[in-house]
Amino acid sequence: MSMAGPRRFFAALLALLCLVGTALAFDEALVRRAERAIEEYRPQLLNISKELQNPALDEQQLVTFRDRLELIRADAVKLSTSLAAPIAEVNQQLASLGPAPGGNDTEPSSVADERRDLLASLNRLSGIKSRLDVGAVEAEQMAGRIAAIQRNSFLERIFESDRPILSPSLWVDTGAGISLFASRLGGLFAAWWDEVAPTANFRTLLLIPIFASILGVGYVLLRRGLVRWTRSRPREQQIPNDLNRLWRIFRALITTVVALIILYAPVRVALKLGGFITPRFDLILTAVFELILASLIYYVLALRVSSPGNPAWRIINLGDVAASRLPVLVGIAGLVSVGNERMLALADAVFLPVSYTIGQSALSALTMLILLSLIVLTIRRSEGLTEKLPQQKLYFGWAAATTPLVWLLIAAGFVALLLGYLALANYIAQQLFQTGIVLMVLFLLHHLSDAAVDASFDPQSGFGRFLRNVTGLGERAIERLGLLFRTVFDIVLVLAGLPLLFALWTVTWIDMRSMLTSATIGFNVGDINISPRLILVILVTFALGILLTKLVISWLDRRILSNTRINRGVQDSLRTGATYAGYILAAVFALSAAGLDFSNLALVAGALGVGIGLGLQSIVNNFVSGLILLAERPIRVGDWVALPAGEGIVKRINVRSTEIETFDSCSIIVPNSSLITEPVRNWTHGSNRGRFIVAVTVDQESDPVVVRDILTEIARANDKILTYPEPNVALVRFGPLGLDFELKAFVPDILDGAVVASDVRFEILRTFREKGITIPNPVGLFQAPRL
Repeated sequence: MSMAGPRRFFAALLALLCLVGTALAFDEALVRRAERAIEEYRPQLLNISKELQNPALDEQQLVTFRDRLELIRADAVKLSTSLAAPIAEVNQQLASLGPAPGGNDTEPSSVADERRDLLASLNRLSGIKSRLDVGAVEAEQMAGRIAAIQRNSFLERIFESDRPILSPSLWVDTGAGISLFASRLGGLFAAWWDEVAPTANFRTLLLIPIFASILGVGYVLLRRGLVRWTRSRPREQQIPNDLNRLWRIFRALITTVVALIILYAPVRVALKLGGFITPRFDLILTAVFELILASLIYYVLALRVSSPGNPAWRIINLGDVAASRLPVLVGIAGLVSVGNERMLALADAVFLPVSYTIGQSALSALTMLILLSLIVLTIRRSEGLTEKLPQQKLYFGWAAATTPLVWLLIAAGFVALLLGYLALANYIAQQLFQTGIVLMVLFLLHHLSDAAVDASFDPQSGFGRFLRNVTGLGERAIERLGLLFRTVFDIVLVLAGLPLLFALWTVTWIDMRSMLTSATIGFNVGDINISPRLILVILVTFALGILLTKLVISWLDRRILSNTRINRGVQDSLRTGATYAGYILAAVFALSAAGLDFSNLALVAGALGVGIGLGLQSIVNNFVSGLILLAERPIRVGDWVALPAGEGIVKRINVRSTEIETFDSCSIIVPNSSLITEPVRNWTHGSNRGRFIVAVTVDQESDPVVVRDILTEIARANDKILTYPEPNVALVRFGPLGLDFELKAFVPDILDGAVVASDVRFEILRTFREKGITIPNPVGLFQAPRL
């Protein structure tokens, strides 16, 4: 058969594979989606840029534009990042073709065509990625311009000077505005009634008590079931602990919200079905519900924190009088705070003049500043809790240190009112009150998590019993779970609380959204984009790798090693080596998921070399020594070793050090390098067989031959003493007290030497007494084995 046919076949196959490889170098659908996105972004960016030239843009338009720009920026960065992998694939294929020939050299036409197609694909992908990057930068720049406009507008509005609070004309205009507001609100209700009365279905109002009863019964049954499930003892016998007192606060808040929803939802549904709700009436109904809900939440929060009339449940250091006043003051402050916002929204809906809103802001700021002053005075002038239970904890003691700052802000608010900066005074008063409430809730959640973790260790507590019944965990596992829960919960509180507090004092929520978008997009390190999602992928991949490693090690230990007769030290070496290999593979897979190119491993090795030279010598030395110990096994787990620091049994060989447990149950942590470079006495290195010596002295008048035969017979009669090498008795010296003998014998396990030596001594004493042999000075202390 001619060789031309097979050659043409393989050449055609190679060309086909090259074409397929070129075609599959990247996802065409992804590229087309990126091109369509560019076509959509460009006109939007141009339109927003044109609109920003208009100085009459209101706040809502600015928010809308910035929201759209943030979406464009996030999508453009996401698409640009997704094109990095296809570009890398094309570059890799070009590198596999080698450099293009220069001069008069030529290359095969199939290779030239493939190089041309790959270069075209690379130019296309690079061009699309560059346009996406430019679009993201333009969106970010325009969003920054809008942010600057919003900040300037906010500062102008806050620091806008008006009539001072002592100006009579301010209150005259405010009174006229209130009268006009009441008149227009009455007209709004009249117009609403005239609109809905002819067509409304009044029979749907009967659904209100029916729906409310059904929801109420369901809530009561659910609450009873939860209480019965978690309660550990009858309530009349229950002494409130920290978890009871803190959970009581949040339970009251949850109950309040659920109860109001149970009352509000049937009313809204019935009015909606009956045709009673119009757009303006809906605005009023929603405002009333939000006003009642927020005011009750503030009141209930302060009520449960201070617990007037019930000092055992109080969590702050207040006397009875202050505890009774605090909920009232906080509830009124919450009513004023939320009412100011709702009234301003209603004023815009009924087209009230600007003079009314200015007067309302002044009145709201003055009322809030007075209430805040009364709250601080009530807390500071309280005599404190007089009857405190032994285990009762009091919280928020640190708040006393913030009192000077609070007084400074309150004083700044009063000064702003006197100078006519009404918006600034209202801003300070509102944000100060809201900040205090947010801080209180965050710290209550923090203390609640700590109390829940502490209660989980008590099997008699309701939460502890619930946790054990559901999870079936032991004490040590619950302790670790509690530590993990406490750490994660604190991190979540910080990540949620700091942005919330920051947002209270910033211009708009859109600022925070822009920061969150930037954090979500991440930043680039070389060709890798570091983002929260990437970090999460790395952590999850590494955690799964560790979990899989533990499962494999458990299977290896249970199914293979435990069923073999391999030495325990060898088993430990295999187990530890497999664990290290699994951890390394888990790290490699996690970094691969992050997109790390291991072709740059030489760079990583160079960095590690610099690190080792700068101060990691000891760590690397101990790590390598640990690997030598596992591979060469001069010392194994279970060996009896003697070091200058002490002697004992090797319990564990770790990455950096080896743990040795002495015969006094004391642990000696020895660096692995010391076991490699320094002399170590290992009694069980070759085998566990060992020799013990029992020294005994008899009277000078005793027959030495009889004594020798007795000692030999006792040793041979003991089942735990080896017959080979056989026991040996020697007359070692003529001592000042008598004849000194030594019985030397071997045991299969040197760890049993002390017990066997003790048995031999007991038998020697019994036999000598029977034979009438006297021991002038008993010496039978077990000595360390000698070779």
